[in-house]
Amino acid sequence: MTGREVFLSNGQLRPIWRCLLSTLLIAAAYVLGGLALVFVFHGLGRRPQVFEGLFWHSALMVPALLGIFKFMTAVFDRRPLTAVGLAFHSRWRAELIRGLVVGAVMILLVAGTEAALGLAHFSLSAEAPIRMVKGGLLLGFLLLVAATNEELTFRGYPFQRLMDSLGPVGAIAVFSALFGLGHLMNPDHTWISTVNTMLVGVPLALAYVRTRALWLPIGIHLSWNFLQGYALGLPVSGLVLPARILAPVVSGPWWVTGGAYGPEGGVLTSGVIVAATFYLLASRRIYITEDMKKLVVGPPPQAEAPVSSLSLAGSAEER
Repeated sequence: MTGREVFLSNGQLRPIWRCLLSTLLIAAAYVLGGLALVFVFHGLGRRPQVFEGLFWHSALMVPALLGIFKFMTAVFDRRPLTAVGLAFHSRWRAELIRGLVVGAVMILLVAGTEAALGLAHFSLSAEAPIRMVKGGLLLGFLLLVAATNEELTFRGYPFQRLMDSLGPVGAIAVFSALFGLGHLMNPDHTWISTVNTMLVGVPLALAYVRTRALWLPIGIHLSWNFLQGYALGLPVSGLVLPARILAPVVSGPWWVTGGAYGPEGGVLTSGVIVAATFYLLASRRIYITEDMKKLVVGPPPQAEAPVSSLSLAGSAEER
């Protein structure tokens, strides 16, 4: 293999290099976005709360990520931006709704099991109803932005190009590990919370692989966080949301309930994640639509072979 062939295949930059290039651009965007927020809040003379800072960082990152993906898809893939999985295809609403339902069932199973075991007791919070409603609407929007940001980062363009190079199994392993490591800065994290965050990267990635769209994983991600933090009042990855419907009292071993980190730090969540993984892997109601197949899976210009959209072990472009 010549030096040119290391980087190019049929005159195109190989998927592995596209993955690395887009990852570097994303890393730079995260750093620049963080620095921009530091300067802004320093100019305002105040320090943002953790949740506030995370939201504004996500709000900056979503358009930045879309800009990076637009550049990569136009220059190297010769496809529209919607090819990364945000196309309004024939089943996008159904996939989003299914994701919301799956995420809700997952977190309610965890909380319900804690309650049944006497480890958690839920009562109505003391917040005024109007404040509760306004807080819910605001948090719904904030968590939608945050979920979209994380799904674009970890299941977006870099993941998709690594999947072209290593196959879905290898790409899922790499980006699920990165997803877990990316939460090490969250307060009160433990080794179980890190493992669980890596584990949940698997069903979220499968939700993309089986549909080649991001609506299903965004729905799962949003519903889990919203119901966990706002409806149930439990910490979300170590963060207590500023508004909640229920006020929980959680007791028992931290490795079961997750302690201050929230349910994501307990083994009950581990079991639910495994069950969700099998569901997303086996359900016949989850599949790639014909319009998404044409948009995403069809052979790009000068490609050697088409990609199999439904195989978890299949390869795409030549490495």
